[in-house]
Amino acid sequence: MEQFFNPKSIAVIGANDKPNAIGSALMDNIIQGGFTGTVIPINPNHETVRGLKAYASITEVDPAPEMAIIATPIATAPEIVRQCVRAGTQGVIIIAAGGKELGEEGALIEEQIQGAAEGSGMRIIGPNCMGAIRPATHVNATFAGGMPATGTLAVISQSGAICAAILDRAAAGHIGFSHFVSIGSMLDVDFGDLIDYLGNDGSVKAILLYMENLTNPRKFMSAARSVSRIKPIIVLKSGKSQTGAKAASTHIGAMAGEDAAYDAAFKRAGIVRVPSLARLFDCAELMAKQPRPAGTRLAIVTNGGGPGVMAIDTLAEYGLEPAPIPEDIYTRLNELLPPYWSRGNPIDILGNATVERYSKALEICLSTREFDGLLVIMVPQDLTPPEEVAAALVKLAKRKRIPIFASWMGGKRMVEAIKILHEADIPTYETPERAVRAFMYMVEYTRNLELLSQVPPKLSTELYFNRDQVFRTIYECFDQEIELLSELQSKEILEAYGIPVNPTVLATSVEEAVSKAFELEGPLVMKLVSPDIPHKSDADGIQLDLRNEEDIRAAYAHTVSYTHLAGDSQMTL
Repeated sequence: MEQFFNPKSIAVIGANDKPNAIGSALMDNIIQGGFTGTVIPINPNHETVRGLKAYASITEVDPAPEMAIIATPIATAPEIVRQCVRAGTQGVIIIAAGGKELGEEGALIEEQIQGAAEGSGMRIIGPNCMGAIRPATHVNATFAGGMPATGTLAVISQSGAICAAILDRAAAGHIGFSHFVSIGSMLDVDFGDLIDYLGNDGSVKAILLYMENLTNPRKFMSAARSVSRIKPIIVLKSGKSQTGAKAASTHIGAMAGEDAAYDAAFKRAGIVRVPSLARLFDCAELMAKQPRPAGTRLAIVTNGGGPGVMAIDTLAEYGLEPAPIPEDIYTRLNELLPPYWSRGNPIDILGNATVERYSKALEICLSTREFDGLLVIMVPQDLTPPEEVAAALVKLAKRKRIPIFASWMGGKRMVEAIKILHEADIPTYETPERAVRAFMYMVEYTRNLELLSQVPPKLSTELYFNRDQVFRTIYECFDQEIELLSELQSKEILEAYGIPVNPTVLATSVEEAVSKAFELEGPLVMKLVSPDIPHKSDADGIQLDLRNEEDIRAAYAHTVSYTHLAGDSQMTL
């Protein structure tokens, strides 16, 4: 991957001087980004581009560029990749869309690109991508204008539009990046490759993913399980709904899988999943700048009662209450604060709190090991300069052992204070709710790491697979032109491979259902069996919590009448 982020030379294939052209934007971004290596424009129709000598083909360049960006239509990519292979270029970024997301014709082009690079050792990012950025080495190999600030967050995104939104949001929030990669359709380089690479880069403190699908789940899980032990990985996975999954397939040719499977995989790999772009940033900033909490005991210090209530309401969404105040800490706070302080957590030090009162209350809270995190809330008050409170918090947080974060609520008056906190790596949120949710994502990360360290029980060395039964079941389906296995057939195949399944019996009449129900341990579920109704719930074909004969008879009668079936209707129990 090094040739994408620290190249000594970059060729832009399709470089030109036309306004608003991708080849022109790429040249501008590389040059204006401060790249100190050699920039080589490739265009057979130009002698120079941006004052630099242009070449008709990359094969004419000696020595070969370490990285090439293909900014021409995707139909030209296979031949250009062959030329890059002959030249000895090791990294190629293909910007153009029009691959597998457009169907068979586009998929064929991607196969031709793979064939052109096969066996060469060349790595390819894209197609249908925006490119890659590494601020520390002044590499902006994208058509997104402006070089982001250098930071500790690495971003990998399948969507160029999401990349543009993240860059714009980051610029407004003074957030910097170590690496920024738009990977598009993942013809070659994928999430697993980049996670593995970024995991070994000391400048990366957290990895953010925008994901629509996975092309190599095994590689991804292996890389993520390894890297998430040492630095957090946060994912925003789209395509949760059927409509969203369909949109993803037309966007980058992604085949989005069952969302629950992704959820389980993320947890098992130690990855934190967030539902929105805003929470992606909230979570990532806190994880990149603050230590991991040992538990859920959050202390809240505020100069306003309402914001404190907002914070505990958000904790309640996670089934949690504010951490109890230890007796010795309570005594010290009671001696410091006015008689009408909240006497609980949230610790309301009141609207007339001075900088000194804030500072001493925070010092007391940080002196105990009974808290796992500290949220400091401030609302504008005439008696309390917010920048002075921020400076006091920064001084106290220098020897932090728990995550410390803030919610400086307000607007113009809080700007300087927020800047002080940001420069000291203390994340600041517009509202207490956002701050608490970010903390809870850190807690989830801690729990996921615990899950990651769990070792599955050893399997018996004497494994027996009844493949003959599996083949018989499947061939019977072929003979009968059945395209979808029934529940019973599916479970027979699972059992044949030694995978435990719940006891299931077939009944073709209500009397048979009642009789067989006595053989099973309740409560029971009754399901309709019909090759014409694969989605049973859509036809009201699932009845739950059946505990006696009356329940069984009623469920059978309801299902038969609802689906207008008669005679030997089949049900499973």
